[in-house]
Amino acid sequence: MDRINQRIMIELQRNARISNIELAESVALSPSACLQRVKALEETGMIKGYLMNPDIEMICHSVKAYGLVTLKSNDYEHGSRFEKCVKGIPEVIDCLKTSGSIDYIALIMCSRIEDVNRLCDQILAQDLNIERLETCFVMSAPKWFGGYPLENLEWKVD
Repeated sequence: MDRINQRIMIELQRNARISNIELAESVALSPSACLQRVKALEETGMIKGYLMNPDIEMICHSVKAYGLVTLKSNDYEHGSRFEKCVKGIPEVIDCLKTSGSIDYIALIMCSRIEDVNRLCDQILAQDLNIERLETCFVMSAPKWFGGYPLENLEWKVD
């Protein structure tokens, strides 16, 4: 990962809709060389895709809750079964395996509180080895995910 590719990724994270010409100018490359690098980053999986970021509060009725999940047994089989389940639930928009007393933190988004409760009941009804599922409803989001701090992370080099 050379400095030019780093700058390309930083610029694309800031604005994924930037034109190739503008991107090339910002990283001091010709448009064809820039496009080749972007395609190579995509083909190697370093760029996984491009997402649209809607103002969800403006377009939908929604509530967000964090589900704090503790499994009865945190072995590979039970963890894999839980992970497979949450991957199939569209309302679970993020799920992280953690250390400590909580095994997973899942971000859930539904239209109403009742929908979150129903979803949690459906999850608990499955044989997923869940000891505890605690929900914490989000009251507000003073800071929401806006991209990774690429400028402040240590990059892997070629």
